[in-house]
Amino acid sequence: MAADLNLATATSLVFTSLGAFAIPLLCRPLRIPAAVGEIIYGILVGPYLLGLVSISEFISQLSELGMLLLMFTAGLEIDFRGLEEAGRAPLVRAGLRAAGVFLTAQLIAWGLNWPPFLGLVIGVISIGVLLGVLQELKIMRSTFGQDLLLMGSLGEFFSIIVATGVDAHQQAGGLNWEFLRQFGQLGLVFALAWVVLLVLRLSVWWKAEAFARLVETHDSSEVGVRAGMALMFIFVAVASALHIEPILGAFMAGSLFAFVFRDRGALELKFLSLGNGFFVPVFFITVGLRFELSALWNSDPWLFLEMLTAVILTRLVPIFLIGGRGRQAWAGAFLLSCPLTLMVVFADLGVRLALIAPQFRSTIVLLAVSTAVIFPSIARALLVTPKKSVAT
Repeated sequence: MAADLNLATATSLVFTSLGAFAIPLLCRPLRIPAAVGEIIYGILVGPYLLGLVSISEFISQLSELGMLLLMFTAGLEIDFRGLEEAGRAPLVRAGLRAAGVFLTAQLIAWGLNWPPFLGLVIGVISIGVLLGVLQELKIMRSTFGQDLLLMGSLGEFFSIIVATGVDAHQQAGGLNWEFLRQFGQLGLVFALAWVVLLVLRLSVWWKAEAFARLVETHDSSEVGVRAGMALMFIFVAVASALHIEPILGAFMAGSLFAFVFRDRGALELKFLSLGNGFFVPVFFITVGLRFELSALWNSDPWLFLEMLTAVILTRLVPIFLIGGRGRQAWAGAFLLSCPLTLMVVFADLGVRLALIAPQFRSTIVLLAVSTAVIFPSIARALLVTPKKSVAT
């Protein structure tokens, strides 16, 4: 049976593993996100160019696990303590701005006669690239950094809820009672999350010493990692059983873990190492493997330019309408315009649900890569004096 994992699969695994190892080393001096390099690498070695790697069932399963871990760590990175300390006003402001991004995106899509799903794509928010730049510039704990993280976290959560709604809409065949029933099942996931949250918080309070082992730096059994992975797969399984996007289950599991264990310490780094060490890179390399160059060459270059412009406009308008001014407001808009991870996830979702043609996915992936390379560099140039940061 092992021989049936044939030479093509074995060769694909070798090149995928080498890429996951080497690409970050090449990207670091170029100051581009590793995910961008991994997508480009996947394009080069994939079936549409050099043909060194094929998309086997094994590689696809590794990629799926990578996407789930990516969503889990996205939920894990939410700073609930910071949210509580910020108070109501920053939360309301960030929520209005995040909602404004999606509203502006839909208005642009409607005005340009785009499919509504493209409006969702250009409005999606993800904090992966944003976190990297804020950490690099050492301004994550500043008022400016916290405002961006708050808006990004709310936008990311809303983006995943929207993806779940779109999936339910397609499965039900429109806005009908079946859609309401399927989308209503989302309430069951939230109910489960609430029950798990109560049980975990009571358990942590009642058996504090026992649960302290979960966040220990040195634990040969890695109970904390096992607990997080078990929680993730439980929520993914429940979401799948209810015909809800599994990424929502993974994201909610990470959020729950972050809410209960505020002082995660080295445990959070272990999850990041588990995901970013191999499985998440495999996901991005697989995105490159599926990048159809022929479809991209046949696509409309004006669509790409229009979408590129629309992405930044959807961030600028809400930020400036709700109190943003000056260079930092512009920098914040550019940093929020790099939704690399979720934009790629949405591209795959749109093709799987037959909401967009494959050439649109290629254009969206190109857009995600371009914004992740160009916009952080512009933001860095604008944030030349990060120590004087103020709220956006």
